Parts: sequence; C-alpha cells; structure tokens
Amino acid sequence: MSPIQKSLKTGQDRYHSNARRVIIGEYRPLENISSHSNPSNDERELTLTPYTDACYPDFPVLIQSNGEPWEIGNLYLTNKLERSPNYESRTFKGIADHLLDYLRFLEDEKLDYLHLPKNDRLKVTYRFRQRLLSLVISANLSASTASARINAIIKFYKEIASWGLIDKQKIDNIAFLPVKKHLRTTTSYGGERNLNIESHNLTIPATRKQHNSEIIKDGGSLRPLTIDQQQLMLHALLDSSREYQLMFYLALFTGARLQTVCTIRLKHLDGTVDSHGDLRLPVGFGTLVDTKHNKQITLIIPGWLVEDMRIYSRCQEAQKRRGRSFYGDTHENYLFLSKNGLPYYTSKKEILDRSNHKPQKTPKSVKLQDGAALRTHIKQIILPKIRSTHSNFQSFTFHDLRATFGMNLLESQIKLLGEHLATECIDYVQQRMGHTNKTTTIQYLNYKSRLNWKNRIQHEFEESLFKHINTSSKKGA
Repeated sequence: MSPIQKSLKTGQDRYHSNARRVIIGEYRPLENISSHSNPSNDERELTLTPYTDACYPDFPVLIQSNGEPWEIGNLYLTNKLERSPNYESRTFKGIADHLLDYLRFLEDEKLDYLHLPKNDRLKVTYRFRQRLLSLVISANLSASTASARINAIIKFYKEIASWGLIDKQKIDNIAFLPVKKHLRTTTSYGGERNLNIESHNLTIPATRKQHNSEIIKDGGSLRPLTIDQQQLMLHALLDSSREYQLMFYLALFTGARLQTVCTIRLKHLDGTVDSHGDLRLPVGFGTLVDTKHNKQITLIIPGWLVEDMRIYSRCQEAQKRRGRSFYGDTHENYLFLSKNGLPYYTSKKEILDRSNHKPQKTPKSVKLQDGAALRTHIKQIILPKIRSTHSNFQSFTFHDLRATFGMNLLESQIKLLGEHLATECIDYVQQRMGHTNKTTTIQYLNYKSRLNWKNRIQHEFEESLFKHINTSSKKGA
C-alpha cells in the first residue's frame, strides 16, 4: 500500500495533523487509575497503584503530533478497559480510531476538547459535526461512518463526565443536548413494542443501503458462489499449501465462520464419528473453538475431511509450526498455524492464557491475528489465478463460503425432500447454520428464485426494447 493510499484509508489526509494511534503489544495496566480533586487548586490529580499481572494484547494508545500521549483520550480508554467485563482488542481499536479522528480535528482547528463557548455554532463538538457533514457531502466519508463517529464522540463526553475524569458541570448539557426519542418497532415474532431511546441533537442520519437481491444478510452481506464458481475456486486452491486448502474446505463444507475454522485445536480431531462417518464437533462457549457471540452449535465435519485434517496434523511441517508457537507441540494447540507459529486467528483462550502467563524474560510483542492472511490469500493468490482464464470472475470473501454452504445445503435438502417440505428443509438448514432467527435462513430459500426472476425480467424487457436502440454493437454485428 502506497503512502497516499494508506493516508486515504486512515483519514490522516483530512486534517493537518500527525496525531497517530500506536499499539502496545502486551499492555499491563496499573491496578487502579482514579481521578480526584485537589482542594488546593482546580486541577484533578491521578492516583496510581502498583501493576497487576493482567495483560491485554494489542491495546491502543493515542499520540499527539508533538509526540506526547493525549492524556484525556488515553485516560478514557484505560477507564473503559476497567469497566469492560470482556476485553476485545478490535473493539478498543475501533473506539480509538474515532477518538484519533477527533484529535486530528482538534489539532487542525487548534482547539481544546473543552472549547465550549455559549454560542453553539462555535462549540468544538458542533464544529466537528459540521466537518463530518462536509466530508460526507464531498464523498470523502460515508454517512454511516460519520454517524458512528459523532455518536462515539458524544459517548466520550458523557462517560468522562460520569466517571469523574472531568468536572461534569463543564460539559453537561453544553457539549451537546440530550434528546429522548420514542420508537415503535416490530419484534422478530411479529409483536409490537415501544422503545425509549436516549439520543442527542448532533446526530448524523445514516441512510440505509438499498437492498441488493444478489446478497444474503447473514452476519454481513454475503454472496453465495454458484457451482461453476465453486469449481473454479477449488481448482485454483489446488496450488495453495495444505493448511489453506483444509481451511477453505472447512468453511465450504461445514458453514463455519473464519474464527471457528482457525481456532480448532488438535484435540478436537479425537472425537468419535457418527454412523455416517462424520465428526460432530461442538463449538462455541466452553469448547475452546470461537464462534460469533460465543454461540454454541455443532459442526458436522465430513469424514473424508476429518481424515485429511488428522493426516495434516501429523505431518512434519505441522509439528515444526507447533514447536515455534505459544502452546508448543501439544494437543492443546491450534490445528492451523502459520510458518512462524502464529495462529491465523487469535482465540479468546490464547488472549486469556497470555494475560495470565508470567514469562521468565521480557517477551516479544505478539500481534493479535484476525484472519487477514486468509483474506490476503484470496485477493493475491486465488482471484488472480482464476482471472487468468476467467477475467470476469467476481470477487468473493472467505465469509461468502458460509453462504455458499447454506445454499448448497438447502438445494440438496429440497432435492431430497421436495419443495412441498420446504419448512422441514428450512428447519434443518437453520440448525446446521446456527441461525437464531428463522428469517435469516429463509433468505436462502428466497435468494435463488428472486435472482432468477430478476435476471429473466431484465432479459425480457431489454430484448423487447433493444431493436429501437441506436448502438454501435448492432452495427458491428
């Protein structure tokens, strides 16, 4: 990525500021960070107590352009950490990115975050909202990002006041005005209920994207691959290393999400197979295999794939990789590791184990993995190989393999049971996919017929009108 591309991606080019976010590989906080008033003056003092053994990987810290930490921003992040029952590095990075954008704005405008004069239009929060709106109008920022950003900043002001990090009277009902909204909504079961929502007067509306008939909303916007596309993908995958092949197979033939595929341990292969020769593997909370929202489901892994995974686990290369890893060559280790012994997706268990681990010497900083290697493999290896012979092949994501499994499973069930038993088919697919809401599963049933109908209608009206169109393609025919 070029410096210009990186600047555009991070938003640094929007402001004249060199403020940045840095990551502490293994953050060991003070046991207690509190703020109290000093009777002798109007300043607030920090009380620091000794270090604990707790360790939080990849914790973000905000640095001003002058190289000094941004005190209030970092104090906010550390206090938020104290109050969070579960630490997720990705969540804190997201919060820090919103704060970083605000810090760059403050430096660009040469304003303090407490610049809150009586005139609302001059208040720093109102001016930041106006800057976000101008970025949206100029197509340099999406409306959804702008909406999330202003909400994060308002939450920042609310919480630094309620936590006593700043005098509440300085910002309460000054930085923004609270607004109460009453909404009437329909539940997933068809009932109606009233919701009372606390909002603020600086909200930025984020319009909903128009529904795309070619995607399925299942933890993201997913596009199932057709059978032809699956064949091309699998053929291209033959040149990839064995662990990549097996991870792709797991997603395609079980519907497992990326974090689930990458956090399977060696010991999970020791389970017994069922009467069909398939391994029924419980995943989710309490199993060491991560799932979205810790949801407990059972993966059914085909017997042939289980055997291939077992063979791979015993190969010399897999053993070498385990030897370089945090868990060593044990059955507690991940099945899939990179050449340098890192997982493809850092599990919640490893984060916990590392926080409790007391090394004999200062450990090397370890970056949390989030599946980026698999995304890069698709973009840089799989897609170029396919497009060398099929130039119009559309992009796909690893998560699309989950939707592809869902479509394959539904079609096979309808073929087996018949369309008149669609309800039974939906129930089975819902169970295998781990959908909480049946409406998510029904999308798979509607997807194919809706797409076929759209293509047929488009073709019919284009065919009827094309004879009246003046186009170069007709002249060259």
